[in-house]
Amino acid sequence: MIALVHHPIDLVRDRDYVLECHCRTNYVCDSPWARAIAYEEYRRNWFAMPEQMQGAWDFIQECANDPRGVAEIIESEAGETIAYFLCSFWEDKEAGLVCLELQDLYVEEAFRKQGVASQLFAYAEEKARAAGANLLRSGTGRENAASIAMHAKLGYGIYRYEFEKRL
Repeated sequence: MIALVHHPIDLVRDRDYVLECHCRTNYVCDSPWARAIAYEEYRRNWFAMPEQMQGAWDFIQECANDPRGVAEIIESEAGETIAYFLCSFWEDKEAGLVCLELQDLYVEEAFRKQGVASQLFAYAEEKARAAGANLLRSGTGRENAASIAMHAKLGYGIYRYEFEKRL
């Protein structure tokens, strides 16, 4: 098991890396029609949309500034960047839901299939309980087989299906 060192996102220094990871995560989880283009073109298109990019960055900052959320860069003990991890916190008092929601999890290629994601999910569960959450949510794309299998292995169940029709 890799020892993980958690660092809060530095909102100035880490901006480019975090936005790159967010874009990569979106690509893997996007619709098949959106992924019909190569990642480099998808990335070029996404970074060319300043409002979209700024909206994502505003949300990331909101998570980073909420003491109940998670906005972290994960490193090895040797200082190698392993992952980027983002969770938002929300509550619906009327429904009695208090939730930590995993928004982004990007593990660098060299560290995949070594239990990093599972460790980060366990960490998120600890953070959720400590913040008084009674629910932990996470989503993925319908064709992201590795993520779907990991969610199932960790005891997550499907709570919603979303549909789209390309016009």
